[in-house]
Amino acid sequence: MCYHVIDMASGEKRNLAAHAISMLSSWWGITCSVILVYLFHPLPTDKLINLLIWVLVPTLTAEAIKLVIKRPRPVMRGEVVKVKTYGYSFPSSHTVAAVMVCSWILLVPQMRWWSWLIILWPITVGWSRVWLRAHDTVDVLGGLAFGAVWTGILANLFR
Repeated sequence: MCYHVIDMASGEKRNLAAHAISMLSSWWGITCSVILVYLFHPLPTDKLINLLIWVLVPTLTAEAIKLVIKRPRPVMRGEVVKVKTYGYSFPSSHTVAAVMVCSWILLVPQMRWWSWLIILWPITVGWSRVWLRAHDTVDVLGGLAFGAVWTGILANLFR
């Protein structure tokens, strides 16, 4: 009996953590994160514009691909979800955005001092989206791969 109370409490904590991570990887979260980073480590305006392009173009492209693939989200298949979702599922645009933020930080020399903190961010975001049942694992893996491809494309363009 005591085991169930502990298990339920840890499940609720995971739900809370997953919601917080998911929120931080949304557009609002990314915007707030960029502002916080800028406050601690001001960057030139051109680097901030590059970040916006770096994150915005792949994420919007992922949203467009969702409209073509039309893979249903878990809620559309009748599964119980822990977060409000909309649209289609593949690839996970939260995960794409997390990969893009992470790769941008890793590729900007002035930001590398804290890059070790961000390296697990895309995986953590992916976990939160699957835990909340907003996505299936394949959606998150697609988001990781899509973000990696866009990182290669944009890294060559911004050289």
